[in-house]
Amino acid sequence: MIVADNGSDMYISGAPDSGWDNDDLHELGGVTARDFVVVNTDSVRPGN
Repeated sequence: MIVADNGSDMYISGAPDSGWDNDDLHELGGVTARDFVVVNTDSVRPGN
């Protein structure tokens, strides 16, 4: 999962696909902002 701070509430989106398991998708509703870790990518971005 990737989180971008673009000012809106946190939500999950994706393309419809019959391969998605609805039970697994429902579990994603329990993910909160506290479940994420901030990663500084400065050392892996070209030009930094």
